[in-house]
Amino acid sequence: MNTDTAPVYRVRSDRVAWRAAGDEAVLLDTRQSVYFALDRSAALLWPHLLVGATAAELTEVLAGQAPVGRERADADVRAFLADLEAADLLDRL
Repeated sequence: MNTDTAPVYRVRSDRVAWRAAGDEAVLLDTRQSVYFALDRSAALLWPHLLVGATAAELTEVLAGQAPVGRERADADVRAFLADLEAADLLDRL
């Protein structure tokens, strides 16, 4: 991987089943049978993680579509990515 480029995060499709639920989404870790609920903001980001996105791209999405400033959007994106990585639901490319 080129260290000059930001990592791309993508959902590990072999580990995650999911469904939209209104403005939110529900995820299932299929290996550990653990459910996760995504709030509206996280659900906005989810489709981008299905195809792969950088943290900066996700911040742009959140700042552009949710009533939060860029600094808050960046912090929320990084926390969301950290949670998904801790659950081993993301690949970092």
